[in-house]
Amino acid sequence: MNFESGYQGLKTSADPQRWSAQKEVLTDEKLVIEGHPVMERWETPYMGAFAALVTRHGGRILECGFGLGISAHAIQSYAPEEHVIIEANDDVFKRLIDFQNSAVNKVTPILGLACDVLESFSDQSFDGIFYDTYPLNADEQHTHQFPFIKKVYPLLKKGGILSYCNLTSTGVLKNRYDSWEALFNETQVPYLIEAGVPEKDIKGIIIFKVYPPTDCLYFQHKTAMIPIIVKE
Repeated sequence: MNFESGYQGLKTSADPQRWSAQKEVLTDEKLVIEGHPVMERWETPYMGAFAALVTRHGGRILECGFGLGISAHAIQSYAPEEHVIIEANDDVFKRLIDFQNSAVNKVTPILGLACDVLESFSDQSFDGIFYDTYPLNADEQHTHQFPFIKKVYPLLKKGGILSYCNLTSTGVLKNRYDSWEALFNETQVPYLIEAGVPEKDIKGIIIFKVYPPTDCLYFQHKTAMIPIIVKE
């Protein structure tokens, strides 16, 4: 996908293991790793909408990326049978363990990069899947979700729901499109199909109102999209 980065600070290459070892800087409002704003508290209602979507059928939920734990707390509120969470950063993973210990519903934490650990799961073993990780470098800023989706889609049960968030990308791309629908159809759908998602399973998007602060570096729009993929 040939788009300019539009977001300062991402390196053109990065060692995933180096990212894993980076120390987090945590405040009440944001998570910063290696100088990058990985997640901010204003995303809370938006993450709640993702949680409501992917837990629609209950059961076993896979979440990739813990961050501030916003979506994880929201998913827990829907009482999943099991909540599997993959996290790559060592510091963030320590907080994930704390989250596991206090969770009412079963949480299974896994340390590692998402695409490296998926092979440990059986096909058609999840009722809902949510992906929200930070791009490790500028080259994958707009596309890092698609290799994950290619590997994870066989793990989704028939009727299961998958969604993903990549604000570091869409915050840039939306400046080039008049509508979220046009952005989704041109910059997401072809790559989803290439990743093995049947076109009939791509159900479109929800447009959700958001309120990012003026100092947010990665997103300055009043709405954001929620992709809907349902495995038929």
